[in-house]
Amino acid sequence: MRNPKILVLDRNETLSEQLEGILSEFRPRPEVQSCSRIGAVGDILTDEGPFDLMVAGPSLATRSGLARLEVIHDELPNMVVMLAFARRPDAALRDIVRTGAVDLVQLPADDDVLRESLERALELSRKFTADAPVPAVAAASAAPGLARPGTVFTLSSATGGCGKTFLATNLAYLLTHHTGKRACIVDLDLQFGEVSTALRLRPRYTIYDVLQREDTDEADLQAHIEEYMVTHETGFSVLAAPKDPSEADRIDPPDVTRIIEACRARFDYVVVDTPAALTEVVLAAFDLSDVLYTMATLDLPSVRNMSVFLGTLERLKISSENVKLILNKAETDVGIDVDQVTRLFPQGFSAVLPYAKEVSRSINLGMPVAASSPQSEVSRLMFKGFADLLPEGASARIPAAAAGSSEGGRFKRLFRRAPVNA
Repeated sequence: MRNPKILVLDRNETLSEQLEGILSEFRPRPEVQSCSRIGAVGDILTDEGPFDLMVAGPSLATRSGLARLEVIHDELPNMVVMLAFARRPDAALRDIVRTGAVDLVQLPADDDVLRESLERALELSRKFTADAPVPAVAAASAAPGLARPGTVFTLSSATGGCGKTFLATNLAYLLTHHTGKRACIVDLDLQFGEVSTALRLRPRYTIYDVLQREDTDEADLQAHIEEYMVTHETGFSVLAAPKDPSEADRIDPPDVTRIIEACRARFDYVVVDTPAALTEVVLAAFDLSDVLYTMATLDLPSVRNMSVFLGTLERLKISSENVKLILNKAETDVGIDVDQVTRLFPQGFSAVLPYAKEVSRSINLGMPVAASSPQSEVSRLMFKGFADLLPEGASARIPAAAAGSSEGGRFKRLFRRAPVNA
């Protein structure tokens, strides 16, 4: 008989460390796995499971966190779930019940309280295992819906006009064009999404239409999600924002979780374009993100708001390891230079992109600038910023003429001291 396996899911390691100390007294001693990257839980459940018990910490005490737990419970109903929250979630009781939790512990809790809860949860797990004719996790792992999920890239900013849609469309193009894999964009700017406009697409359906489906089965949603998308001529797909801004109010965090999870099941890469706001809907996307690109432009209000934005993400326990910075629309002689900005952010910028007329032209053409003007300096710098996502040797596909352009020399001088984390 194997030792029980416990997964502790929380952005902070404090709960995991306390449980490790308590569980060291158990015989047989459970094996404990900690997951501090909420977006990575799907991979851990697939690669490291089956788990007998999952303990969800305070980071999951949001509506989007509960929605994620509900999805996990639907896929792995025989894995016991225990909630350890510092406060009662601001959610309806039915949302808590849907997570399948067998216990809710109020934190901070002393060791005796946690010990009793863990003992009860593990005893229930043993009963579930004994009653199940086929191990639930093994059966679920073989199901098509639990294939390794796609990678989620989310574009964010504290202020509007930073170029999130521009970067989202170009990232989707680069991933599709250079990897040969499937990518899609989810336009989560639900009131005024511009992905379709920027690509000159005329989608028949939107994210709102997907959510009007009568069925609630996750496998069925995954099977039909692509029917609601429109495909751009360069190969990636788009799930458009609602046509009527009033429909945005009818989309809540659990809906966003379901949509992104369905897209991850069908695509290798999911690019999420968000509005400049930290709403529950946006935070639901952040929770599912493998990489969160945060953008600013070369002006003081935008730079200041980026600093505030990053501080807020830290307080929300969103790992800084997953956050990458992009500085966009950089120009000379605007009263602030790149060096001044980079000194404020020691983590550096993954890319510093110039203000370029090619971008406006590409939007008017409905084409990512990396496709319409691959020789431009903005395309080359953007490619460099995303190089770690692309196969080795992909840079050879950039036309060599770009390297010697006079514009390229000007921006090399402008950005020569900007740190780049490629």
